Amino acid sequence: MCPLEVDETTFPMDVMEEDPSSRPWNYKPEGYLVVITADTEEARRAETALAQAGFSPKDIKRYTGKQILENQAEYMRRRSIITKLVATFVAEDVEGRELYLAYAREDRCAMWVRILDEGRVPQALRVLADFDCLHARYYGDNEQHDFHIS
Repeated sequence: MCPLEVDETTFPMDVMEEDPSSRPWNYKPEGYLVVITADTEEARRAETALAQAGFSPKDIKRYTGKQILENQAEYMRRRSIITKLVATFVAEDVEGRELYLAYAREDRCAMWVRILDEGRVPQALRVLADFDCLHARYYGDNEQHDFHIS
């Protein structure tokens, strides 16, 4: 596999050693439901329930608050002058990024669920309604939707 080739187990927020880019925090995800849970244990339980409801375990990934903050620090370290310049002209999801980082600072857990068929999002949300989820955002085709599950 080419060092920059992404396989099906790679998620938008993954930082890979062989990838010197700042891809994770510049990436515009599509087809992902991002769920913030109260803690890692709640995310584990929610992940199990999603798998039991028919979502593939390879399409679910958890990030602890610590991992999120470490990924952000690595992204900032890898940013080139060109990346910084482009970021000033490109509309980024600054609000979403800041919300994501604020939850990480509170040591919340982020669970990413790859859902390419937007029609399956309501099914995932119904499963997640039984868990302590603080926020959910689905990144669809060029748009995003926020959900309050509790």
